[in-house]
Amino acid sequence: MKYALRLWTLLTAWLAVLANVRLPNGRFFWLFAVCKVLAGPLSPFLVAAGTLGALLGLLRRDWLASLAGIIAAVAAREHIRKVTAAHEEFTFAFGADWPQRIPHHLQWRLRPRRYLARPLTSPAVPVAWNYVIGSHYETGDPLLADVWQPPNDVPHTGIGIIYLHGSAWHYTDKDFYRATRPFFQYLANQGHVIADVAYTLSPKAGLIPMVADVKRAIAWMKINAADLGIQPERIVLMGGSAGAHLALLAAYTPNHPILDPADVMGVGTAVHGVISFYGVSEAIGAYENLARLPLMPARLTDVMERLMLRSRMLPAGGRYVDGIHVIPYLLGGLPDAEPEMYALASPLAHVGRHCPPTLLINGTHDLAIHVSQHRQLHAALYRQHIPCVHVELDCADHAFDLIAPRWSPANQAALYDIERFLALLI
Repeated sequence: MKYALRLWTLLTAWLAVLANVRLPNGRFFWLFAVCKVLAGPLSPFLVAAGTLGALLGLLRRDWLASLAGIIAAVAAREHIRKVTAAHEEFTFAFGADWPQRIPHHLQWRLRPRRYLARPLTSPAVPVAWNYVIGSHYETGDPLLADVWQPPNDVPHTGIGIIYLHGSAWHYTDKDFYRATRPFFQYLANQGHVIADVAYTLSPKAGLIPMVADVKRAIAWMKINAADLGIQPERIVLMGGSAGAHLALLAAYTPNHPILDPADVMGVGTAVHGVISFYGVSEAIGAYENLARLPLMPARLTDVMERLMLRSRMLPAGGRYVDGIHVIPYLLGGLPDAEPEMYALASPLAHVGRHCPPTLLINGTHDLAIHVSQHRQLHAALYRQHIPCVHVELDCADHAFDLIAPRWSPANQAALYDIERFLALLI
């Protein structure tokens, strides 16, 4: 029992400390990275586990276990404090009177604080699974979405959200292991309509067909606005990681001669707002950052690919791709060989007065998409006088909203900002 308690408290302390530090590249980078990505969202449990371990250590007079438990509880609580810290970005973007601009009937629905020490829960809502909203013109496959509607007793806000899942442009699908369901359920209970879209992935499609799918989703939502209970001028794009990149790119290129497919011509593809969870804004910088990540050991690559196929993270015909190759495979080559594609793929290159209000959310410890991506975009939007709320969650990592989403402090803080941003668009 003594050694089990020590192992428990030492492991808990290690994870809690790991949640607060930035990882250097090294031999065990991927092992540490996986642990760190898990530790942040699970920090409430680390507080509880550390406190319990410290108390048991005191009762058993095991000072090492007690000290490790105290360190775990303090470090995990510090992570929660940092990642949920308040900011003044809404005042910077919308002015000091922004709270008064939120419709009165929505104010009581908003979360009272950035972090609540209880799980995120919401009543059930109607969902249409695998709803056909169009077709992939290039492949002939149906374009599917899960459509989340407000309950019958909740009035519609008129906002329609198109959500694009994280994928590294190569992996996963909509309804990502049910991790986004609490998020969609919460937003639907505020009166918003959400379409979780299954856009085409690489290698089946490159960048242009992927963005074309987003434009098709915009056109579908506008054409069917009355049936969905939304206003066609209140469509908001939202996504995580690769999905956030596609959301930003589609939002900043309305009616684009290359990115708008022929089958949506005649339907305006401008949107009312865009929300990016750790998305790419400049393709060359993103490539350089991903190229610096250590390669997966060769002996593990085949194992990883088999696991991803078995868990359906990889689509049929898909393959595991190291970070250094992710963007070149998407854009057809390296930056020197495809400069025009890298420019076309960069939301930063399309910033202008036409851009809609933007919410950027990123963790300062993101291992995949460096926070500088959002910083550059925020500065460019500011120069164009576009309202942009730029939120940096201290110590948060990639995919903080998808791991233990009901409990993740970073996810709760992000949701606090998202619901207020959406309320300001009504």
